[in-house]
Amino acid sequence: MKHSNKTIAAGVVTSFLLAACGGGGGGDSSDDSGSNPTGSALNAGAGAPTGAEGSCSATTNGVNWDALMTEVCPKLSDYNLFTDASDPTAGPTLGGVPYDLSTALFSDYTSKYRFVFVPEGKTVGYNPSEALDFPVGTVITKTFALPENTAMPDGAELVIETRLLIHRVDGWMALPYYWSSESEATLAIAGKRLTDLTTINNQGQTLTFDYAVPKAADCNSCHSIVPDLAGPDDQREQIFLPIGPKARYLNKDFSYPDGTVYNQLQYWSEGELLTGLPADFNSVEQAPVFNDETHIPSLSDAELNDKARAYLDINCAHCHRADLTLPADYAGPAGSSGVQLEYNRVYADSPGKFGVCKDPVAGGKEGYPYDVIPGNADESYLLFRIETTDSRHKMPELGRSTTHQEGAQLIRSWIDQLPSASCSPMP
Repeated sequence: MKHSNKTIAAGVVTSFLLAACGGGGGGDSSDDSGSNPTGSALNAGAGAPTGAEGSCSATTNGVNWDALMTEVCPKLSDYNLFTDASDPTAGPTLGGVPYDLSTALFSDYTSKYRFVFVPEGKTVGYNPSEALDFPVGTVITKTFALPENTAMPDGAELVIETRLLIHRVDGWMALPYYWSSESEATLAIAGKRLTDLTTINNQGQTLTFDYAVPKAADCNSCHSIVPDLAGPDDQREQIFLPIGPKARYLNKDFSYPDGTVYNQLQYWSEGELLTGLPADFNSVEQAPVFNDETHIPSLSDAELNDKARAYLDINCAHCHRADLTLPADYAGPAGSSGVQLEYNRVYADSPGKFGVCKDPVAGGKEGYPYDVIPGNADESYLLFRIETTDSRHKMPELGRSTTHQEGAQLIRSWIDQLPSASCSPMP
């Protein structure tokens, strides 16, 4: 078990309970957590959906694939995704592979435990800029745990929720599960609002805030792209996409539970899980690592620019995006705002797409005349939206109740060092 003193959120919890946390289709259960000692495919023996109607109460040796494909089960354990049903942070059932991102979306200082389950005989397709092409049957799990002290990631933490992204025949669907007891996560279609959940220590500062488990429908707000400026006769539907598992964020080393340290993309490729990875691995885009331990003052201008673009991409560009590699005439929900923050968009070609000297179109606020004013972060509306917790202005709109202080410092430093523009303050 990665953490020996996990706790699970039960109702409205006001303190950490320092207790240990202590599962289809087919395939034997295993706690190899993605290790591949025999050189066989990472999902060998994992089983696969049969095409039959599933049952949440089915007894399976491995992942309950049929239930994942057809049912909305009341308990996370019904899917048998973890060898210890009470611990979603380690020990995936056979075929589950852990992964991490070089720069991650901020969610109220939670630690995140990510696994991908791909049916036996299926593979993931490489994509150079969008999310990898996950086959039907794929399940992506992400568990959120609130640490007691963010400087001690291996210390006490409160496991709150586990979200599933399930790729069914008719597309992706999202299901949130709330840890309503120490041993069970239950379906939270309507979400949960946990008030005065607890306090955490972040760099010596005590933070207290509410925590929101999203409604299932809220997931569409971030994960969907939509027809851009569609007319009344446009019958195209929104497209649901994963956000984090893009090649550029997976292109990093990962310490696997069996002790190996390996680049994740190469590990998946050599483990016969990923196809199409370029033979020239240097051609694969790589987003920089940014986390709360990054020492921002020591970054060069180039490093600062790179990390800021990655941060804006992973936190904002699922909504603020258009054109580039999307299907024709599709955009993120905020793609038409004029602020488009994709990592693969070249800043020098279109500073205005990054908000430079651009009038805010999403409400705005007195004292913030432009989204970004190079050299003047204090009056840039973009930074204000990242720092505020006012629901009328905050960005992202969902997924956080407190300010990411380290991320805000990164964007502040980035704005202050941008080349002067016509709206920049006079020297």
